[in-house]
Amino acid sequence: MARPNVLLISSDQHNAEILGCMGNPVVRTPHIDSIAADGSVFTQAFTPLPICTPARTSIFTGLACKHHGVYHNINMHYQPGKPCLAPQFVAFPERLAEAGYHTAFVGKLHTRHECDRNFGLATCRHVEGKCHFVPSPDMHDEYRRYLAGRGYPPDVWKVWEGDPTYAVNNYATSPLPEADYIDTFVANLAVEHLGQAPEPFFAWVSFCTPHNPWDPPKPYDTMYDPAEIPMPHRKVGELEAKPPKWVDHVARTIASLPYRSMDPELPGGVDNAYARFPEEKTRRMLAAYYGQVSHLDTQVGRLLDALKTRGLTDNTLVIFLSDHGDYCGNNWAFYKYAGLYDSLIRVPLVVRWPGDARRGQRVEQLVSLVDIAPTILDAAGLDGQTEMDGRSLRPLLEGEPTDWRQEVFVETGATTAIVTPEWKLVCWRDGTEELYHRRTDPHDLDNRAGEPDLADIQADLAARLEAWREA
Repeated sequence: MARPNVLLISSDQHNAEILGCMGNPVVRTPHIDSIAADGSVFTQAFTPLPICTPARTSIFTGLACKHHGVYHNINMHYQPGKPCLAPQFVAFPERLAEAGYHTAFVGKLHTRHECDRNFGLATCRHVEGKCHFVPSPDMHDEYRRYLAGRGYPPDVWKVWEGDPTYAVNNYATSPLPEADYIDTFVANLAVEHLGQAPEPFFAWVSFCTPHNPWDPPKPYDTMYDPAEIPMPHRKVGELEAKPPKWVDHVARTIASLPYRSMDPELPGGVDNAYARFPEEKTRRMLAAYYGQVSHLDTQVGRLLDALKTRGLTDNTLVIFLSDHGDYCGNNWAFYKYAGLYDSLIRVPLVVRWPGDARRGQRVEQLVSLVDIAPTILDAAGLDGQTEMDGRSLRPLLEGEPTDWRQEVFVETGATTAIVTPEWKLVCWRDGTEELYHRRTDPHDLDNRAGEPDLADIQADLAARLEAWREA
């Protein structure tokens, strides 16, 4: 494999279990599944921080958030210097460009590199998400300009404001036809670029779904019968053992608006959290989420066809991932908060390595989004691991014996977590700890912190987590 092309495809706020190749029995994702069939599925992949800007900055740099310093989302109210990547940091596309790659980005960037460094990207086609991620009302991205040119009224895409049913149901049918839906537009730009990109190329195609608002276009809005949607992993009794502040977030969840997803005037408490998302509503919300995932998969198929048309399939490294997950009803929650449960922090990661003879393998080792940059540099024949927190996934992809890590770390402003093959410890800023046995309780239903028989395990994990914080 000499200087392969690289196609990085990302979804946004995508629960790792809602993919066919991850074992979901209902969702239809044949194109992403085809990447898995010809490559590898990483079943234990994690985000370093489960919101967009920090996670995407970690993908660009191969660094944990504690090292690149970006902890918060950049939205419309951008403040220079915060929370963007400082200019002294080098993003991996810069290294690729120096080695002769044409570098491009299409879709939702949702991060910023200070002093016009631009992450080393020669081409940028911005489609800044479904909500409020455009830089300002006077600086619309390509998608908003496209909609205006098509004669749509201003802000037609704001379903949370324009559709009164959204606040009640937490989902809606998009007012836009599929041909003009945001991810269709991203795929249009990406297919055009892939059809003419000079080799070798790196292209990151960043889709905007299944991030809320949940508004699949027709016919994806009715693709799934809510009665057939698997119920999420949750049980009565679990919330009493979770931090009250997080439970209050669940109880006060509203139809997720761009600037907030919690109404502080709603009553908190365990009983209200259990009542917030009854079964029928949960199934209908998830049916809309599944529809968005299937629409996304259709667009991924268009990208794969573009490679095939140019005869580039066999010499292109293809990576599909998401920046973070969504609770999707697990633990009685939707959207994303500081609780570092698997449905939020575990991400889909599917990799097709050119010439890989190990087709269809499932990789169980613990990996992180910080591993993406060194993996891509390794594929291009460049060394990037010495200055990065991540490691190249190539040994795992090739099935080579390797001394792989036995822990990954995840953080937010309020929480940090250590995840091992067997255990997860979540530490809150106020000193609260949660302990979950991942082999028997993979969905964090039974908090076992404080059990006397597990005191040594809890103390050891806490010490390892503290050592990581200080390193």
